[in-house]
Amino acid sequence: MQLKLATDELRRQGHVCEILKINEGRQIKSPEYVDVQGGLDYLVKIWKFALRGYDLNVHVNGMSKKGYVLALAAAITGRLVGRPALVTFHGGLSQDFFPKHDGSAAHWAFYLLFVLAGRIACDSQPIHDEMVKYGISRNKIQSIATFSPQYLQFTPVALPDGVEVFLQRHSYVFLSYVSFRTEYRLEVLREGMKRFHALEPNTGHIWLGFPDKELPAAQEFVSQWPNAERNSLLLLGNLNHDQFLTLLSRCTIYLRTPACDGVAASVLEAVALRVPVVASENGRRPNGVITYRDTDAADMVDKLSFVIQHLQDVRSSLQPESTEDNIGQMVDWLVGKASAPGGASAIAEDKTIVTGTSTWR
Repeated sequence: MQLKLATDELRRQGHVCEILKINEGRQIKSPEYVDVQGGLDYLVKIWKFALRGYDLNVHVNGMSKKGYVLALAAAITGRLVGRPALVTFHGGLSQDFFPKHDGSAAHWAFYLLFVLAGRIACDSQPIHDEMVKYGISRNKIQSIATFSPQYLQFTPVALPDGVEVFLQRHSYVFLSYVSFRTEYRLEVLREGMKRFHALEPNTGHIWLGFPDKELPAAQEFVSQWPNAERNSLLLLGNLNHDQFLTLLSRCTIYLRTPACDGVAASVLEAVALRVPVVASENGRRPNGVITYRDTDAADMVDKLSFVIQHLQDVRSSLQPESTEDNIGQMVDWLVGKASAPGGASAIAEDKTIVTGTSTWR
C-alpha cells in the first residue's frame, strides 16, 4: 500500500515514476509496472533507467538474501552513474540478518549497502539508531513510519461466498496475515488454534496472504490435519485493499505471528478499525495490542482467551496510533524535499524515480 499510494502521489505532483516489479508475478507483463524476467533482465533494466536519468529507489529488509543482492545491485549502479540510490529499509529489530554488530558477514554486507546508498529511509527511530551503530551518519537516515491515514480509505465490498459462509458459521473468527515461511510460525499458530478450539469449539481461523507460489505448500500442509482442524480453517491467497479491510473489520481478532515485522501496517489498520490485536512480542507493538511470547502457543491462547473475555472493553480502548501523513513524508523524501532554516521547504531539482516492489512483507 505504501508503494501504491506514494507512486500515485508522485505522479499527481508531475514526477515520472516507474514500478520495477521484483516480487510475485514479476514475469507477467502489465501496463501498471515494468516486468522483470530474471536476474539478468533486472540488471539490464536498472542500468537502462539509471542511464536515462532516473533515481533508483529499492526496498530491502533483513530477512531475504536475494532481496539484499537486488538492493546492492541497485546501490552499486546508482554510484557508478553518479546518482546514488535511495534505500528504503523495512522490518523490525528481530530479523535474521539485521541488526548485526558482531563483525559477521551480515554486518559488513549491510554496512556496504548503507555506505553505497545516497539516502536511507527506515520505519522507526529504533531502526534508525541501529543503522547509526554501523557507522552511518544520522543525517543520512530518515525515520518515516509506513502507516498513514490513507490506508484506512476503503469501500466496504461484498466478500466471496465461501468467506461469507465461513464468517456466518463461526462464533469467533481470528484473521492472520501469513506466508509459508519460518518467520510466520505456522506450527506455533496451529498449536495455538488447537488449544483454543478445545476451549471454544465454534471458533474459525482465516489464514490470508499466501502468494501463488506458496499456496500449494500451505494447502498440502493443511491437508494432513484431522477433519476438525481443517474445517476450522479457511485458507486464502491475496485480497485487494477493499476486500482485506472489509474482511478485517468483520473478524473478532487479528492474530499476528511474526516477530521480525516491526510495526506492521496491518496491525495499525486493525487498531484503527477497533479490531483487537493479539501479536507476538517484538518490542515494537502499538498501544492496545495484546502480546504473547513469540514461540509460546500456550501464552498465545491465554491472551486470546483474555481478549474474548473482555472483548468490548478491549475494543473500546483501541485508538489509532498516528494521524500523520507518512505517505506525504515519504514522497517528500523521495523527491529530495527537506526542511530549510526557519521552517520553509526547499526542493531539489525535479527527479524521476524508479522503485522496486519489496520481496518480503
